[in-house]
Amino acid sequence: MLEDFQWRQDIHFPLLQEVSHTILNTISRYTVHMNIVTDWRGTAILAKDGAALTNILRLPSGRGMSASLHGILIVNIYAPSDSQKRQEMECFYNTEVIYLIPSFSTAMILASDFNCVITNDDCTGQRNYSRALVRLIQGLDLIDVWQATPTRTAYTHYTATGASRIDRIYVTHDLRRRQQNAGRWPLPSRTILQ
Repeated sequence: MLEDFQWRQDIHFPLLQEVSHTILNTISRYTVHMNIVTDWRGTAILAKDGAALTNILRLPSGRGMSASLHGILIVNIYAPSDSQKRQEMECFYNTEVIYLIPSFSTAMILASDFNCVITNDDCTGQRNYSRALVRLIQGLDLIDVWQATPTRTAYTHYTATGASRIDRIYVTHDLRRRQQNAGRWPLPSRTILQ
């Protein structure tokens, strides 16, 4: 189902989190770059046939990886979750994510499951806020691709006590100017940049 969705939507480089080897072993028409540790689910960047990723970096934890595609740095992360892991999450943004960005690129995409919010507009109920992520986004001068409006909710994670937009895509200004669309589809339920 995932492979069919990717192909029909013409997604050139899907960014996946919480994946296992078994899911990725069946995907065709894409080159799969995985970062999965043996006892845990990890991250992956897929490249549509004909698109060659270079300079691939992987975090030992499996929680992130980055690669270059035609001069664009693509960073895919899966941050620690739960408010009890706040210190681990802040450390992740302060140290581990920085490793995936070896030198500042003029074109960058930082995306995926942040497991926190950085504005009140991104949640209802209790919020899991990250100061470290705010500093990272501001330091890299990145822009959120989603344009939320009162009629266009943006939540990607729902619980019994509220909803939040923990899945986001940030880009550099030059990529934002070239952006065509951003939307959500029911399956898989993640934000997708076109």
